[in-house]
Amino acid sequence: MKKLLVPVVALLLAMPALANDQLAGSMCGYIKDDNRNQLRKMLTDNKLNVRNIYDSIKCNNENMLQFAIRSDAYESGTFIVKQMPAKTLAEFDYPAWAASNGFEASPLVNEIRARIGQ
Repeated sequence: MKKLLVPVVALLLAMPALANDQLAGSMCGYIKDDNRNQLRKMLTDNKLNVRNIYDSIKCNNENMLQFAIRSDAYESGTFIVKQMPAKTLAEFDYPAWAASNGFEASPLVNEIRARIGQ
């Protein structure tokens, strides 16, 4: 009986991680496609807030805003910017990151600057 119980418990513990990976993959896809409406719908359907999951979601080893800037996803990026506290956005120096990666002309970087008061 114990031999059967261990694999079942391991499978049950892995299921939330698989669901989280699927949600993160969907979010990254919606950001890349610049599909703000689907991003908003997925968050609403799963009762999630951007500010609560912002630190845990990585798209190609970048946070959601870096990925949006790199993907030229203005609509989904501005949605994320509006959902995040300005203090959190100011902690990561997005203008400097954008300048060092060749994205200083991105309109999304201007939205971030406006949000943090620069």
